[in-house]
Amino acid sequence: MSEKTERVLLTDGQQRKTLAAVRSLGRRGVEVTAAEKTSWATALYSKYCSKSLKSPDPVKSPADYLAWLEEVLARQDIDVFIPMDDGSMEVAVRYQKRLGKYCKLLVPNEESYIRALDKGLAVQAAREAGLDVPKTIAPDSLADLEDQTSGLSFPLVVKPRKSSGSRGITTVRKIGDLAEYYTRIHEKYPFPLIQEYITPGEKYDVCLLYDNCGRLRASFVQKEVRCFPLEMGPSTVQESVFRPDLITKADKLMQQLKWQGVAEVEFMIDSKTGRAVFMEINPRFWASLHTAILAGVDFPWLLFQLTKGDEIKDVFEYREGIRCRWLLPGDILHFIYNKNRFSMDPPFFNPTGFPLYYDDIISKEDPLPTLGFILACFRYSLDPAMWKLIFKR
Repeated sequence: MSEKTERVLLTDGQQRKTLAAVRSLGRRGVEVTAAEKTSWATALYSKYCSKSLKSPDPVKSPADYLAWLEEVLARQDIDVFIPMDDGSMEVAVRYQKRLGKYCKLLVPNEESYIRALDKGLAVQAAREAGLDVPKTIAPDSLADLEDQTSGLSFPLVVKPRKSSGSRGITTVRKIGDLAEYYTRIHEKYPFPLIQEYITPGEKYDVCLLYDNCGRLRASFVQKEVRCFPLEMGPSTVQESVFRPDLITKADKLMQQLKWQGVAEVEFMIDSKTGRAVFMEINPRFWASLHTAILAGVDFPWLLFQLTKGDEIKDVFEYREGIRCRWLLPGDILHFIYNKNRFSMDPPFFNPTGFPLYYDDIISKEDPLPTLGFILACFRYSLDPAMWKLIFKR
């Protein structure tokens, strides 16, 4: 009698990180089902995606999404469920006991997740863990903003408590603009934070995996080489590096949160002081997941095994110097908007013929996701909200 094929459900099929997970698990013989709000999604076109599903929007309709999710898990005989982005992760965390009746999942408890997701609570946790953090004010009213920020020097950063990428983050250069900018952001992201401005320096992402006992089982660090939008957006090129000091800091923070599953902790080096300043926690898979996999830390596969209850070997070593980029459309947009586009290091074009980058989407071995991305562009070409998300992340 042959062994049962193991099945996994991945969400958010338009995301490049989901494509990385689809390829990782599919190559290892796992039957991958991927879901998205539309059938025009990049990861759904991978040859490693066995089945694609159309789902409700977990952000706009979480109740409908939960009902759909329970039905799928019950009928599709799914062994492991891995939520890939904020909306699906929030549903998974909140209803993990209900979902656990149908399959296995490894996500943090709700209290830990809320503390990591809320940037104000995350800063507080990082401070308690002994990390360097920006001076932060968390106003509970719109009155007397000037008095509440009297201990901070301009420029200041106004940052939503809950958002992804650079959405909603604004730098305020002078005191006369504070109330206007704060009120504008408050209308969409209630009671955002006000933080000291950290002089931009190198940015590092510490990627971590914890088992259900809260033990660190895998770690990886990448340096953000380029990003879009240019100052504060998601990385479009990243490179694997060894920074055990940052892993120690990040692990101390996540241990305090009693974390389970994956997370990414972001640091920026203050170019004036050289200190590594905690910026935020991404309490789920990060966009540039493919870089870690290429370097030798296959987080989707490791998480899949841990979720099933299998034993794994800890992975704390990997290849340095692995560069991966998000060409479509991230690095192209960076090139268009960067005034120094022809003097970038590493360059956008490759004049030497030596492979400078791997790519998050483009692959000779699995080419159809590139077509999926192009079709998705046509699908969203007339959607102003989608273009706003792309150009203001």
